[in-house]
Amino acid sequence: MSEQKIIKIAIIDDHDLLREGICQFLEEKGFETVFEAENGEAAMMKIEACEMLPDLCIVDVNMPIMNGFETVKTLRAKYPPLKFLAFSINDDEKDVVQMLQNGADGYILKGADPLELTKAIRVICGGGRYFSAGICQVVKDYFKPRSQS
Repeated sequence: MSEQKIIKIAIIDDHDLLREGICQFLEEKGFETVFEAENGEAAMMKIEACEMLPDLCIVDVNMPIMNGFETVKTLRAKYPPLKFLAFSINDDEKDVVQMLQNGADGYILKGADPLELTKAIRVICGGGRYFSAGICQVVKDYFKPRSQS
């Protein structure tokens, strides 16, 4: 029987209670939390101090100091192998598209079922992309081939 690799996660969200709850939930599901940060700037400092990079960063879109857009764009440029899951209450087309353009591998809404979060992590870490049902049409439109005129 092959031993499954433990997926290492970083959680970047400005809401302490939510961040702590997600860490606890994910650890109960067999994931490992490498670090948690309250904004992108704190995440930059913590990731630079890490001995081992996370496999995936769960990044809140709207945070003070350094928001999710800047965080994903900066981390993607500095650490290309990292995977990113945008995590937001916001299903606004503009925000979804900007997160995709900045390098997010998926986008899940904070109102999703907790098990959807674990599914999204596994899909993305397995090389796929994952999007909550509520934003699928935005994503389909984003990835639709542009007609050449």
